[in-house]
Amino acid sequence: MPDYPSDLHHPLTRGEAALLGIGWRELEGGLWRSPFRGVHVWSATDPVEPLQRAYDAAALLPPAGALGGWAACQVGGARELDGRGPSGREAQPVLACLPRELRVRRGPSIRPFRSHLDDSDVTEVCGVRLTRPLRTAFDLARTEPLVEAVVAVDYLSRGRPDFLADLLTYSQDHSALKGAHHALAAVRRATPRSRSSGETRLRLLWTLDAGLPEPVVNPSVRLLDGFLLGMPDLLDPEIGYAGEYDGAGHRDPDQHARDNVREEGFEGGGLVVVRFGSIDLGPARRRSVARLEAGRRRAVEAARSSPRLWTWEEGPLPDPTPHW
Repeated sequence: MPDYPSDLHHPLTRGEAALLGIGWRELEGGLWRSPFRGVHVWSATDPVEPLQRAYDAAALLPPAGALGGWAACQVGGARELDGRGPSGREAQPVLACLPRELRVRRGPSIRPFRSHLDDSDVTEVCGVRLTRPLRTAFDLARTEPLVEAVVAVDYLSRGRPDFLADLLTYSQDHSALKGAHHALAAVRRATPRSRSSGETRLRLLWTLDAGLPEPVVNPSVRLLDGFLLGMPDLLDPEIGYAGEYDGAGHRDPDQHARDNVREEGFEGGGLVVVRFGSIDLGPARRRSVARLEAGRRRAVEAARSSPRLWTWEEGPLPDPTPHW
């Protein structure tokens, strides 16, 4: 009997299993699971893990198709886009990108997306055909709601201003494709300076929901003598109004202590700071808008009544998102 393949996270068809000496009785036993008819995967793999979901769905692709969206990011190594949605608990379908004339099996876990693919739009990673980062970002930007579209584009262009410029050009060049105008709206709101999806969502709450002026993202704020106070996530430099997003990592005691020191430094320099977490961007969204508006009023009053003790400059770019 031939050796089992070492990459058992990749699915097998019944024919491929037969070539390995794996009979149908074994395939129907407890060692294998079948996410789709005719597709078999080693049962020790986790069917809800995002990367494995992408591999499972790849078995359904015709030769000219490719995985797109968050599934392409997973296989390509950009793992923050995981198909779990803003709640972190959803199971969004895998985007199967196909030429217009092709079809693929439908189901709640598969979303066929028929649109012309150039050869330059597709690559192969770990034996799976994927849309390249530029096409992946474009497809995400035109198929997701605006907030999630900007989150995806921010992530794929993180630390890569040239990529964001190329994506704008690509979206303009493909304006005849369905949803291209939606993609352009998302790309024009994106930035290569965002360091987390929560930070992006806070920025969109700031601009779209509260209607506040577009903030500077992750600038370096200093006292007039040059002392670095820190890098707030968002800053309205006209009035000294800063917004901070506290993700799960900010609950670490050491990180929380550093956050307190930094916030005291900002406030000592004359800035007004508001802080938000994941609950504030979801169930408590209306309350968060009111907090943003109230914080801005405080910042306007402070700017009128106190001398300006600080200055700002563009901060360093974050580490770039892995591309494939």
